[in-house]
Amino acid sequence: MQLFMVTASSETAALQGLATLSKYLFTTGLCMIGVMTAAYLWYTIGTARLAKQVMSQAQRQRNKGQRSAHGSRQAAAVAAVDGESSVATLVRDEVILHEQPDGEKPIPLNRSLIAIGRIGTTVGWFATLTLVLSQVLRTVVTGHAPWSNLFEFSVSFTAALLLCYLIFEARFHERVRAWGLYVCLLSVVTLAIAIYVGTTYNLITGSSQLIPALQDQPILTLHVSMAIFAYALFSVAFGTGVIILLQGGSGQRIAWLPSAEAADELGYKAVIIGFPLLALNLILGAYWANYAWGHFWSWDPKETSALITWLIYAVYLHARGIRGWRGKRIGWLLVIGFAATLFTYYGVSFLVPSLHSYAK
Repeated sequence: MQLFMVTASSETAALQGLATLSKYLFTTGLCMIGVMTAAYLWYTIGTARLAKQVMSQAQRQRNKGQRSAHGSRQAAAVAAVDGESSVATLVRDEVILHEQPDGEKPIPLNRSLIAIGRIGTTVGWFATLTLVLSQVLRTVVTGHAPWSNLFEFSVSFTAALLLCYLIFEARFHERVRAWGLYVCLLSVVTLAIAIYVGTTYNLITGSSQLIPALQDQPILTLHVSMAIFAYALFSVAFGTGVIILLQGGSGQRIAWLPSAEAADELGYKAVIIGFPLLALNLILGAYWANYAWGHFWSWDPKETSALITWLIYAVYLHARGIRGWRGKRIGWLLVIGFAATLFTYYGVSFLVPSLHSYAK
């Protein structure tokens, strides 16, 4: 009996230690996201200012009729921006023109901006890792996947958002890094809401007991994880939709951002992955609803909102793939889809009575 009590006490102490470590990792992740946001802010401001300077110089050279790079290495950079060279060029004052695909104008950078961008990316990977480890330890402590309430879901969503963005950035580099600040700011807002909910309902250090409907662990894990990654990908796609609108639907009038056509391709890649995930989420949700409440579909606000979100992205895929829509119409569809995603995410939890209201 005494041995059993000692063992139980040791297990409790171990779980408390893991809970404390999870909290420290979460705090570390918050700090890293702050550093990441500062780095991307510096990078964004720097690239915007440098692009303006280079384009202004290009305009002056055009006015003087000086198209050649002869006599000035800065002119080589200007000529590349002006379309006479598509090769990345390093010049004496450290202006670097990163070659872009699809005929886009090169992105003007310098060594310090490249270093800042890489620092932001590296810190972003570590922030993602610490958030994931924090949630893994929370799973061990609570005995269930870390998305039984809005605090846990928001932290997991932030980790998924950063992971999806960083994978896109690793694939497309400077083409995507130019709008990484948006992902950072969205992560900050999401975590701020998570902290508010966590402190209000004491969910940061503790965890609420699972209601019966959430106690089927495999279904809970699959159903909610698919929703998390679908929402994360739709959030990435929203960023591309904003870029399409900022670029006027076509071309690249803002030189330091991807062209509208490039943003369109990136947004499509995000939606084409997120769309089937949300479809599977709806199917598993119907199965789960029948298991928990005895019916597959009841037009609950969460179910209805998720279905509407899925239909909006179905319209987007049809309009883009079958009807051939491009430009501002596609950008607005991505914005509308994200608005529906936000309502499905937050609106049902705070504004509408629902069987899926798991804010606390």
